[in-house]
Amino acid sequence: MATVLPGTGGTIKSTTAEGQAHEILTFIGIRQQSLSTNPGEVTNVSGQHDQQALIFSGTYEFTVAQTISNTGGLTLEATPYLVGTGFQVGTGGTFKGNSPEKYALEVLMYLQSLELQPAKNPQNRNFITGTFNSDTGRYQGSFSIPVILGIDAVSGVVNYGANPYLL
Repeated sequence: MATVLPGTGGTIKSTTAEGQAHEILTFIGIRQQSLSTNPGEVTNVSGQHDQQALIFSGTYEFTVAQTISNTGGLTLEATPYLVGTGFQVGTGGTFKGNSPEKYALEVLMYLQSLELQPAKNPQNRNFITGTFNSDTGRYQGSFSIPVILGIDAVSGVVNYGANPYLL
């Protein structure tokens, strides 16, 4: 499980990077459905839940701004396309992106970096892919996040969340 700190007062509450990815990608998917938050009717995150395979999978594509610092550091930052989402990054959390798009790209790239580390990913899973095209300014990829599915015996509410796969 890739433990992370959610920002105090933030929209995203999960304490694992896998859970944060599941949450922020779902948050974006929901906000893309409304003309008030997605006036351009852009669908940059597309996902589907497979209850049989216990996988939340899909694709993502973000326009990004690329900058190079005066020390040569390369920075990629997603450009927001959603408006008025009510997203709050919170304070003191692991991830700092102050819009859903920036936050999602940060979490996805973080998971990709952990997947490259044998100590964090001993089963060599590659559930998050992504590539940056500097000619188009687009970062795109796919995700297949394992999930846990259950039904609350009292309320009947379906509980569906990320199943951590990294150490």
